[in-house]
Amino acid sequence: MVETHKLLIFRKKPEEKEGRYDRYEIPVRKGMTILEALFYIQDHIDSSIAFRYSCRGAICGSCGMTVDKVPELACRTQISAVKTKKKPIKLPEFSFGKQPDWDEETEILIEPLPNMEIIQDLIVDMEPFWEFYKRVEPFFTREWNDIAPESHQSSDAAKSIEHLVNCIACGLCWSCPVNSRNKDYYGPMALAKADRFIADNRISEEQRDEILRTVWQDNAVPACEKLFVCNRVCPKGVKPGTAINDIRQKWTKNE
Repeated sequence: MVETHKLLIFRKKPEEKEGRYDRYEIPVRKGMTILEALFYIQDHIDSSIAFRYSCRGAICGSCGMTVDKVPELACRTQISAVKTKKKPIKLPEFSFGKQPDWDEETEILIEPLPNMEIIQDLIVDMEPFWEFYKRVEPFFTREWNDIAPESHQSSDAAKSIEHLVNCIACGLCWSCPVNSRNKDYYGPMALAKADRFIADNRISEEQRDEILRTVWQDNAVPACEKLFVCNRVCPKGVKPGTAINDIRQKWTKNE
């Protein structure tokens, strides 16, 4: 007998003001992920369902969504583990409009990422997310030369920022309650990216100071309320909240 599972999925068309929730029952196999379940629905039941994906290997960050009220990467979240795995503590309540009639014991609830405008179904508008990312200028600004090596970094120095480099900009940390209240807040990802470059020994002092000044605006580091929701939902162990605290310490040291 084929094992099946029930999914309750948020749906919303661009022209609609309110969303709805549709139910699907699909056959499942061992190791099947939420992303694969969405593919099955799209291929066999409802071709109109919209969602983002790319690498399918938890590297690109494209398939972020909310699964059973927890921000997750759909490509690495297995259906069999949703109801049994330990969930992050003290997450805020995420609401996408009218609450569904959800059977928490038997149905997997799939919703978009929180605190972003919904474009269609599980696709959200990430333009503000990327705008704040660009504001911190997370890249090197150095004069080019053709003399090798152009820059050098020891293995210890590289290891010290490795956890920050691992950020895949998936947007799960945008579930921070500050983002829900303050649309001008830079958000944990952009600030963690800033810390990644501030802490890099290859950066110039001028660029380090410029990034520090940028992220010390009212809607950046000072706006963080140290709730650490970002740390608890990050799929790569980046700990953006800890990075924001690191920036605080560096700013105080520079004063």
